[in-house]
Amino acid sequence: MDSLTQIVLGAATGEVILGKRLGNKAILLGAIAGTIPDLDVLYNFIDNSPITQLNVHRAFSHATFSHLILAIPFAWLSAKWSKADVSVKRWYMFWFMGFFTHALLDCCTTYGTRLFLPFSDYQVAFNNVSVIDPLYTIPFLILLLICMFFRRDNPTRRKFLWASIIVSSSYMLLTFGLKFAVHQKFKASLEKNNIQYNELNSTPTILNAILWSGIAYDDNNIYCAEYSFLNSSIPIVWNAYQRHTELETNFLSHELETVKWFSDGQYFIQPHGQDSISFYSIKFGRMNMDETEPEEAFFFYYKFDKNEGKVNCHAVERTDFNFNEALDKLTKRIGIGH
Repeated sequence: MDSLTQIVLGAATGEVILGKRLGNKAILLGAIAGTIPDLDVLYNFIDNSPITQLNVHRAFSHATFSHLILAIPFAWLSAKWSKADVSVKRWYMFWFMGFFTHALLDCCTTYGTRLFLPFSDYQVAFNNVSVIDPLYTIPFLILLLICMFFRRDNPTRRKFLWASIIVSSSYMLLTFGLKFAVHQKFKASLEKNNIQYNELNSTPTILNAILWSGIAYDDNNIYCAEYSFLNSSIPIVWNAYQRHTELETNFLSHELETVKWFSDGQYFIQPHGQDSISFYSIKFGRMNMDETEPEEAFFFYYKFDKNEGKVNCHAVERTDFNFNEALDKLTKRIGIGH
């Protein structure tokens, strides 16, 4: 999820494990622990190609095995430098949980987290919460901030801490329930429209868990639609795109295999003559729900072209994207705008 949310979760984890011993220092150190896994983005300064970013982000820095190993030097250094009465074992638990809870939270999003590296590059993605969801983050943050105003031995401090955890966790459980409910609605709609598919995925749209995207596909076609729990009167309309997967053999490359792996089946290809294709990874759903043309409906895509037998890959993003306009359209489709 976004950096602020990971900081808040790490801070709460730090308070649970070391709050009674370190007070607000536990919150600060927890926030640091919750940030460390995302420092993999610093690799972009070395190689900022889009394919490298897909390979590096949420990879080894988010893997459980890495956390088990990385927590050892952090625990040893903390025990050596800290004057607090905290054992190496508790320091280890603190750092490991700070790293691990970060990865677990990322697993709830659509991007995918390679939790089992180096043994498997499977992307764990529960698709139950948006990468930015204020309804999860803001109450969590406010309750944790209130907690900080009480002394570490004050029982009220622990009450606000556990309130923050219970409220945020309850919301997370709610999103799993919403996902199950919307998944059934998408399935029923596909059956009603006699649409054949092999896989169906549902994921929340950005900033909320009310409006959801549905993506269904088979070998030949892929379909996407949206449903809002506050705008249920709007019917589910499936937009179809021919996948053109037969074109993949003409552009075989490490880059193509990477974006296919990242897309987890949720992609389609548009041909442009003999030597160029557009690859649309649509696992996040449509960004512009008023449009059906791929270049307008989706925020970015990958362009592959061949030059003297060599396959080149370019990431293409919309340059005319207007955040305020997109937010206005989003809120209207959710059912809270005018």
